Formats: sequence, structure tokens, C-alpha cells
Amino acid sequence: MSVSLTNMPSELIKTSSNPSQAATSTGRRPGRPTQRILTVDAIVDRTLQIAGSEGFTAVTMNRLARDMGVTPRALYNHVTNRQEIIDKVWKRLIDSVEIPELDSGDWRATIRTLWSSLREQFRRAPRLLLVALDEHITPEGTSPLRIAVAEKSLKFFTEIGLTLKEATIMRELMMSDVFSFALTCDYNFDNRAEEERDQVFQPVPKPWLEQNPQVDAPLTYKALEESVKTSDELFDHVVEARIAYVEKLLASK
Repeated sequence: MSVSLTNMPSELIKTSSNPSQAATSTGRRPGRPTQRILTVDAIVDRTLQIAGSEGFTAVTMNRLARDMGVTPRALYNHVTNRQEIIDKVWKRLIDSVEIPELDSGDWRATIRTLWSSLREQFRRAPRLLLVALDEHITPEGTSPLRIAVAEKSLKFFTEIGLTLKEATIMRELMMSDVFSFALTCDYNFDNRAEEERDQVFQPVPKPWLEQNPQVDAPLTYKALEESVKTSDELFDHVVEARIAYVEKLLASK
């Protein structure tokens, strides 16, 4: 059962202060710690910080309480349980997504813009996307914006001539493309040393090939030079493949 937040005094997050400080003009006693209000938004913010760097398995009520300088009981004054926090994190992520204008009259350019926009937004904090894999999202985590975005994308795909079923398929492909690309290709590329980035998309890294000279792999050696050098270049090919698929669907009608 949810804990009501109405008529409930906010908990306080205490931060350290210097006991030797003189009283301020506000009359605060020397040594009294500065305080911030503990809110649901503050709990969600801290959860995002932890999950963004360590993954959602690191998010526990005890960890949140310790990081925020309060007791676990203080957290429960604002949220029912960890699941409620996860739902609110998911809702925050969905609500932060921005969808560009979708022009069915120039659908090829719109697909390029839409895919690129979503990819760049997810690329900023790719590990947060793992919430959809590592956690269970309940109906309470559903944002009205998520429904509106789904409707907007389906409308675009049907307006360019796809059936509703084909539109649902394209939407799933879009989400798969941008989610997986941000989590794997972009994350791997962005976190490599600058001098190693041109090797990220080689079928087999050159040092690995050199460790196994007995393996006959002429094409793999040749691919060291032929493979794409950046995640941007690879993503362009992903988008063009989707456009080609839509063209094929439309041509079959």
C-alpha cells in the first residue's frame, strides 16, 4: 500500500559543516549542519547517478540512504519501496525523450533525423537504458508521454503508406536500433582510448590475429583496413538499411 505524501513533513538530508564557523546573520548556530530537503525527485536523481555509473544492481535502499545521508526509514516516508523508485526512474527517462517533427512528405530525411535524434539522446547515458533489461517496470511506471510518442510514430509510419502492422514493426526496429547501438557500438567506441577507436569495428582486432598466425584468415586481415572507423559511420549504414527496407515495403504495394 502506498505511503501518502500529503501532510507529511519532509525529511532532511544533512551535509557536513565546520563546527568552528561563527553564527551567520540568519542566526544559525555554529556547528549546525546545512540541510537540504529530501524529496522524491532527489531520490530519483541519486538513483540515476548510481545506475548511470554502476548499473541498477548497485541501487538499494541502504545504498541510497547512505549516499543521501539519511536513514532507510526516511526514504520510506517518500516512496513505498525500491520498485516505486525504479518506476519513477523509467518515467523520468521516458519523459525526457524529445521527438523531432515528423514530416511524412519527406519521410527519408525524417527517418534519418528521428533515428539520429534518439540515438544521440540515449548515447548520453547508455547504461541507464539497462533499466529496461535489468528491472521490471510496472504499469505505474507508464508515462502519458510514452503513449503519445508511440501514437506519433505510428501515425508517421502509416502516413507514408505502411500498414499498421508494418508501422509497429518499424517502430520496434527503430527502438532496437537506437537502444542497442547506444549500448554497444557507441558505448564501446566512446570509452576507448582515442588511438584505439579506429579498431573498434574491425571483425577481429589486429593483436588477436597476430597471436594466432596459424589461422588462415585473409579476408579478416584485409578487413582491418576496410572496416568502418567511427560509430557515426556505422550508424549511417544502419539508418540507410532501414530506409531501404521501407522502400521495399512500399514498392510491394
